Amino acid sequence: MPPEHEQVSVVTALIPTGRRCPVIYVGMDIHKSFIQACAMDSKGNVLKEQKIETEEISEFVKPFKNHAIKAAIEPTCNWYHVYDALESMGIDTVLVNARRTKVIAESKIKTDKLDALSIAHCLRTGFIAKSWIPSKNIRELRNIVRHRLALRKEMTRAKNRVHSILLRNGIKHEYSDLFGKRGMQFLRNLELKGSDKYRLQSYMRIVESLMEEKQRTDNKILQLCKMDENAMLLTSVKGIKYYSAMVIVSEIGDIKRFPNSKKLCSYAGLVPRTMQSGNHVYHGRIIRECNQNLKWMLNQCVHSHIRFCKESQVTKLYYRVMRKKGKNKATVAASRKMLTIIWHMLTKGEEFKCKG
Repeated sequence: MPPEHEQVSVVTALIPTGRRCPVIYVGMDIHKSFIQACAMDSKGNVLKEQKIETEEISEFVKPFKNHAIKAAIEPTCNWYHVYDALESMGIDTVLVNARRTKVIAESKIKTDKLDALSIAHCLRTGFIAKSWIPSKNIRELRNIVRHRLALRKEMTRAKNRVHSILLRNGIKHEYSDLFGKRGMQFLRNLELKGSDKYRLQSYMRIVESLMEEKQRTDNKILQLCKMDENAMLLTSVKGIKYYSAMVIVSEIGDIKRFPNSKKLCSYAGLVPRTMQSGNHVYHGRIIRECNQNLKWMLNQCVHSHIRFCKESQVTKLYYRVMRKKGKNKATVAASRKMLTIIWHMLTKGEEFKCKG
């Protein structure tokens, strides 16, 4: 019997001599410090199960080097380096959409072994829902623009702390931008006592540091935008600047993976849920399982666009829907229209024309 503290479990079944298994299916349940891997043949027989690290992947698949290997991994926070390692070994690898792969998502008993086994089994039977794997270039762009988004969120948190200190002390101001040049001078001249004085100074230093870092990141994104043809094409749309363009381009990725604009709008969560039973068709609220960054950025761009381009199709649609159903639904409708236009622009390589 192995020691109770031993966590590595290996089950190996030798492939019968003279009977070559054409494909080996490998499922991987990825965690921060280890990977639970399961190898299975085309008949569903488990050939090997083991808890490994990324550096041990090549050793895990070594017994199957004479066979075609297909692998499936879950999109955890650290899937990038695992995918790169598998790709470098020439292993055909797919990314699992766990929400749509019901065997994994709705499992009543969840263990690392069962998850890896389920992934391998779904891959073998062809019932696995795949997620698109962006290229290294797109991943690099996403990392930069999402870093800028994270800085904005951190800055908002710090600014909200400053506002709470002012409210706590009953201090009012008339600045439209409290963290502009005059607003910051106002905050420096405040005479507070005790811990509130220290906290205010501390949060002001944090805000100033984040603003400087945000500016550096903006400069980096501007340089990347000027080298990206698709991003520069999108800047021809009023309301879409270089940062907005880079978010949209990086989140969409390869436009060719969307055969039509409806697929792209669905990816951005700008289409309603559709439920059909017999002759009855019901359209519900817009779907939530979507690319939230793309959806948020489109909503922001729409509000800028309607101020600068009064005669565009997007603006006319926004005000038409707003009069009937309100601003929220108008924003969704206009965002979908804008994204449809973006699909045509990126597909055909054409600039945006405001009128029409």
